[in-house]
Amino acid sequence: MKQLNQGDRSKKSLLWLTGGANLALALLLGQKTVLAQTVFPSNPNIVFQTSGSQRPPGIGDWYTTTNPATASTVRRHEFFINVTADDLAAVGGQLTITVRDPASSTTPPIDEPPPAPGTPRIDEVFGTPDPTRFQLLGPGGAVLDDRLIASGADNRAIEFRITTPGVYTVTSQTGDGTGNVATNNDDNGFTISAPISNLLIGQVRGTFQNPIPGPPRPPIPFYFLVGPGTDSLFLRNFDLDRGAMGTINGVPVTENSTISYTRPSGASIPGSPTSQDALWNNGGTRNDGGDLVPGLDPTGDAGVWRIDLLGFGAAFTNQSLLQVNTGSAATPTSIIPIFDTPPQRAGNVQITPSPNPPTPVNQDQCKTFTVTNLFFVSDIINLELDPNDPNFTSQFRDVNGQNPVTDTDGDGRPDTGILQPNESRTYTLCVAQNPNAPAQLNTQIVGISFLDVKIRQQAGNPQPPTRRLAPVAFDFSTGGAGAGNGSGSAVPSFVLVKRITNVTRNGAVLPGVNFGAVIDDPGSADDNAAGWSQIPLTGVLAVPERNPVQSGDEVTYTVYFLSGGTAPALDVNICDLIPGGTTYVLGSLELSQNNAAPAAVGDYFTPLAPLPANNSCPLQTNPNGATVVQLGTVSNVAGSNFGFIRFRVRIN
Repeated sequence: MKQLNQGDRSKKSLLWLTGGANLALALLLGQKTVLAQTVFPSNPNIVFQTSGSQRPPGIGDWYTTTNPATASTVRRHEFFINVTADDLAAVGGQLTITVRDPASSTTPPIDEPPPAPGTPRIDEVFGTPDPTRFQLLGPGGAVLDDRLIASGADNRAIEFRITTPGVYTVTSQTGDGTGNVATNNDDNGFTISAPISNLLIGQVRGTFQNPIPGPPRPPIPFYFLVGPGTDSLFLRNFDLDRGAMGTINGVPVTENSTISYTRPSGASIPGSPTSQDALWNNGGTRNDGGDLVPGLDPTGDAGVWRIDLLGFGAAFTNQSLLQVNTGSAATPTSIIPIFDTPPQRAGNVQITPSPNPPTPVNQDQCKTFTVTNLFFVSDIINLELDPNDPNFTSQFRDVNGQNPVTDTDGDGRPDTGILQPNESRTYTLCVAQNPNAPAQLNTQIVGISFLDVKIRQQAGNPQPPTRRLAPVAFDFSTGGAGAGNGSGSAVPSFVLVKRITNVTRNGAVLPGVNFGAVIDDPGSADDNAAGWSQIPLTGVLAVPERNPVQSGDEVTYTVYFLSGGTAPALDVNICDLIPGGTTYVLGSLELSQNNAAPAAVGDYFTPLAPLPANNSCPLQTNPNGATVVQLGTVSNVAGSNFGFIRFRVRIN
């Protein structure tokens, strides 16, 4: 099954205007050399496990087994993957995530540590080897890919493909979904890898198997990231061994495992008396056991934290669980992924300039843009221009072009303040033309992650921080389009709004969804223009998770357009890429202008087919097909300045 979201950046319609008003949103990214792979787990002696839904409750399957107290709850093993625009650019726009040895079997691929030193690794199989289900979830939680892998020993691999920046999740669970215990009770291990260096791949939910038993060894380190503004942490661990464990060669052995936490500053915090066999730390239960670390410094404690397990696994193989929450036992909030290698970079920033041209504000020209934190924890995005042309006076201001943006993190640059995960804020870049300045200013808005800078400094990473760029242009030769005198010269404006306006299953409309509703998108002001009163912007932003779309369903996308400003929009074409995991329904592309009856229009380009010149498609490789509609000149006069384009896709 798959859930669709009209706001997915890979599916957002783009437009192209010529005649001095180029409003394309496509960002051209250069090819980079892939240096290395990222593999998780990186320690070959550690296995991150998944278990079956019918496995009796206990450590190793607390997250992945039906809880007897809430029999309907099935918790999956979850792995986190952070993908940035630069990561995608480095691999040509498509990142392949590989799960190696996904099958549960009785032969030795890479799974459980051996029962004794020198013996082969094996899957822990109870009765019959189980199948294993893997899913790829998108940034909004929708299922993008679903694989059920039969049991076996061929050490095969499966691949998930990602083409849009954001935070993704790979889930796993052994079993065929039936109540048959024999085929729903295995432990199964595997690795997750990507052909790029220092990609952030971590564990959200699940257990790990400790290293091969042997003599005392250095601490086992794990790592997690804390964003600015976090006030407290709730750190949990389960089944770390403490006390008499048994005998080796007739000699009683005591294993005293301890745990400590280290701040970004290097200061260490001892954990509470460590959880014993099958117990959570600090004497709590599976719901409230844990160590509370309150009173975090808003910026000083942001960065990489370390967890050290001391004396763990020195004598006996065992499995344990670590979990990091923001908040406290009483009010735990988000779960933070855990890594087994120190993160070298962080942040996932998106900057989206409005397609509209600059507008006069007093003596300046101001252009609106939106900053989004796509990362999984909070961040602060610092703003600058590159180049910052001394012939122009430039300033970042609030969404109304009035108050200057301030510096909240003390680095001398204006910034967004703390942005929570997936939070967006809109600002303006305001520019005044200095005496003897040229008529045009072409520059880029630069977004720099506070957390990325902090973590690179911690890691001793000599590479400069990641800079998220968004090209913008100001033209002062057209009077009102950039002269800053409010003269009202002709300025075109063109706005797009996209909605899901129908889903059908077996010929019937998907129940429980009101596709005729008019919904305001809180992340965009484009649907608030006064001209939309001429046409209702019906449709939903996303299909609800409670009733996701399924294979064979047909989804209708509608792209509304509105031409405003003081001049018509010239040479307009609108491109919409067909979403991954779907297939375009031939002959479904239609156009309606000014409330006229929809009629067949435009062109559909099959996957990988060459696209026409001067198109507005964000990916010229056309990975899954594209629709392109040529509108030509669109009037800015009310009554003849609006319409919509729509088409259907079928879920694969």
